[in-house]
Amino acid sequence: MPLAFTMGMSTVFTLKEVMDNQGLGPDARAFCEALLTQGEVLAVTLSYLPDSILWLVTTPLQARIMRDTQPRALIFTLGEAADLAASLGEAPPISLWQVAIDFAAPAPDSLEDLPEDPAGADDAPWD
Repeated sequence: MPLAFTMGMSTVFTLKEVMDNQGLGPDARAFCEALLTQGEVLAVTLSYLPDSILWLVTTPLQARIMRDTQPRALIFTLGEAADLAASLGEAPPISLWQVAIDFAAPAPDSLEDLPEDPAGADDAPWD
């Protein structure tokens, strides 16, 4: 049974699932297994970024290794997701799955569907 999680047109896969379904050669499989020794890795296909995969990794080391081998790949660490959440005034994510689900959520139908800005958020520092 697949482990993939689908939300709208976005899908989340574990790296293990990608390894099992892509027929990787020995070098690619060894690379993926080395990544997994450092922590969880998820691949997210996003409906709003067709033909792209967002890679979510647990550690900065995983991100560095992946960026060194795939410089054009979209890679985001759990720590970067926590920083993004903090900059938006939200609670930090506690898992890669939470980050994946947040990124996989569909965009609002209109700007009217967006939540209100917190008090004082419209006070731009450059005014």
